[in-house]
Amino acid sequence: MRRVNRIVWGILLAFGAFVVYESLQLSYYGTDFGPGPGFFSFWLGVLVIALSLAELTWTLRQPADPLPKGFLPDRQGTARILSIIGALAASLLLMAPLGFSLTMLGFCVFLLRSVGRFSWWAVLPIAGLSSFGLAYVFRMLYVLLPTGMLGI
Repeated sequence: MRRVNRIVWGILLAFGAFVVYESLQLSYYGTDFGPGPGFFSFWLGVLVIALSLAELTWTLRQPADPLPKGFLPDRQGTARILSIIGALAASLLLMAPLGFSLTMLGFCVFLLRSVGRFSWWAVLPIAGLSSFGLAYVFRMLYVLLPTGMLGI
């Protein structure tokens, strides 16, 4: 488990460094009303770096222990992970022709039925409310979403 923690915290350390690097490309100082766009991202990256270094230090001081039983997925778990990745890829490809609402409806139905194994009585209202409700919230926030060929 120690190796897994080192890998994860190393990736987060690299991500924090990337965020800091990218934030330095933005303006740190803003106008009279507040800081610039680089302020928040810079300090967020610094915080991620600091926490990653602290966790890496703590992880390196711990004794090595074996991975817990069931840490790596079995054949059924791997199939579920691959089905979720496939559903995400299909959603990406279907977003332009079908639009956000219909694509997310299909994505939610697939996940709730196949991965979650819920009944149709639970799947249809949850998927409908989540896909069309989220699209409504995004439109209220003036976020442009793909409408697809049906204009939904």
